[in-house]
Amino acid sequence: MRFLFGLLIASFAAAASVEPSHGHGDTFHEAVSQDDQCICRTDLTVNLPERSLQAQQCTCQEIQRILEEGVQLKLRVAELEAKVAELEEELTERPNENEYATLESDGARWRAFWWYKPNAWPTDVLQVEYGSCSRDDRLCFGRLPRKLQEDEAEILATDSSGNAYRWAFNSINPTAHAAWLAFHDHVESKVTNGQTWDPRVISGTPPKAAQDSFVYRKQNGVVSLLLDDDNCDCLSTISMGHGLCNTAFSTDYAQANVYGVDQLYDSHCQPPLPGNQLTLYFKESDIESPGE
Repeated sequence: MRFLFGLLIASFAAAASVEPSHGHGDTFHEAVSQDDQCICRTDLTVNLPERSLQAQQCTCQEIQRILEEGVQLKLRVAELEAKVAELEEELTERPNENEYATLESDGARWRAFWWYKPNAWPTDVLQVEYGSCSRDDRLCFGRLPRKLQEDEAEILATDSSGNAYRWAFNSINPTAHAAWLAFHDHVESKVTNGQTWDPRVISGTPPKAAQDSFVYRKQNGVVSLLLDDDNCDCLSTISMGHGLCNTAFSTDYAQANVYGVDQLYDSHCQPPLPGNQLTLYFKESDIESPGE
């Protein structure tokens, strides 16, 4: 497929690259009136693919048409090149996607992109691009697929205590947007006491506080993530990596150099711990109800 696209682009590029230029016999001449009905010089020749126009009397409208055809060809080449780049990205982005666990819940089909079962920790809780993990890996610190659009994307989180929370991203909500920058674009971000971004509770216990703060930054060697009410461990929903509190961490809530995940429902000040389990899914599609 890439070879065929390459041939197509090459043919369009060859056509688009033929332009009139100054010279002798096969070129435009500067002596062309600005009047749309002007008469060109008698030695004008314009070369196009597989044909040549020799004109003793040609109008400027025809010259304009020829030039516009060249511009349109160039635009088409650019569109095809962009499409090829997009298809190549799709081919290389998700080699293992169809292997990832799926879940049907709350009227939608979800596919896993991040999971953790007790194991060693890498240096970043969003370390790899989507599609980099194998289904049988004990942990996958993956990011959202690049194809997702912010205002259409949703995630579902499930933990080892039976909680399941669902969030919809929103580009005009600073808290939700900061989370998008982290999960999708791999950009460190922080919002403190911003706009509430509460989940929809599918099962388990609802959060105890409004989720209006988000941070994704490095702490004790691991880039960690926290969604809670004030950027400081307590009353969180998503907490992964090292304990976080403001610009550092607090020993009142977490031990130094202990890495893991928290349960989605945090009744007080539970830090991320290595014994917990967490899986994150993105919404792949809605499920039609019977009769729809």
